[in-house]
Amino acid sequence: MARGTFKAHLDGSLLILHPDDVPGTARHPDPLRVSGCCGLDGRDGPNLVCAGCGAEVATEESDCWTDNFVAVTAAAVTEEREAGAGGG
Repeated sequence: MARGTFKAHLDGSLLILHPDDVPGTARHPDPLRVSGCCGLDGRDGPNLVCAGCGAEVATEESDCWTDNFVAVTAAAVTEEREAGAGGG
């Protein structure tokens, strides 16, 4: 995925983003979820959590042998506006 873009999965349950486009996330605290040789391979289930509450929110694939993307659970996404952006 190109940075700053996303795609919705066919059934709408996942949003596919660039790995650098998921602020507010952290690696899963379970070391078995963060496998990979030089990145995350995404083979062991969700490997990113909300940095605030710890809820599982996404699976990142960023290892040398995988495509680079993050599959975010659509239900975990909220809209946040930057200060001074948009109206009201």
